[in-house]
Amino acid sequence: MSNSLRLTAASAPIGVFTALAWESAAIRAQLRHVKREGRGVWCARAGQRTIKVFTCGVGLSRAREILTEVAATPFAAIISAGCAGALSPHLTTGQLVLASAVYMWSKTGKRRLVCFPTDSRLLPQVRLAAVQTAIPVAEGGLFTSETALCSPAEKIRHGKTTAAIAVDMESGIYAAFAQARGLPFLALRVILDPIELTLPTVMDLTTPAGNVRPLRAAAYIATHLHCLPVLLSLQRARTVVAQTLSRLCATLFPLL
Repeated sequence: MSNSLRLTAASAPIGVFTALAWESAAIRAQLRHVKREGRGVWCARAGQRTIKVFTCGVGLSRAREILTEVAATPFAAIISAGCAGALSPHLTTGQLVLASAVYMWSKTGKRRLVCFPTDSRLLPQVRLAAVQTAIPVAEGGLFTSETALCSPAEKIRHGKTTAAIAVDMESGIYAAFAQARGLPFLALRVILDPIELTLPTVMDLTTPAGNVRPLRAAAYIATHLHCLPVLLSLQRARTVVAQTLSRLCATLFPLL
């Protein structure tokens, strides 16, 4: 394969996997001929390339569920896209994490970090797209956590333990899927919460399709008014991340 993914127009699609509906919408906004194929699944075009965008929900189990459903689907590459939390004090909202590898704790045998390299041939294209769209980049590892890291202390501890600069809750599953099938893999993750921001602990705030449950969110706000400033900050950060993802994908996808 060459240094890019410029295959024929009839080749397999690139699979783009997101956790949340707003992440998926930000990416689809830069695609053409978008057609819904099912619950949380869209097929679209970027140049001569077919892109399939999946909204899978948050966490390892939901990522595994969608991959079980698409196990027989041919792909040209796998991309995990969306937001991430900072594990380094130097990262700020809106920065793109240019991850050369994704780390995740092994579930078999002795607990150890498993490393899944991202595709070194595609990283320069991501870097080029970021430069062309004036998106700030932070280079380093990405850690996939089984649980949400909400406090600064948790983020600092996991940053030291894993040597990663950012955290999400799905990319390791998609990276393992890609590795098992010999597919190129990329993680396109943009920082949502800096390390000093304490996240509110809200259980089951999103549906399996990655949409926010409005009644549950409203009930949480009503009983946790002290969290309102943080939630408003996260809402502003979400807007920044969505805009960054849209700008990046608009420039990156034609390069693939």
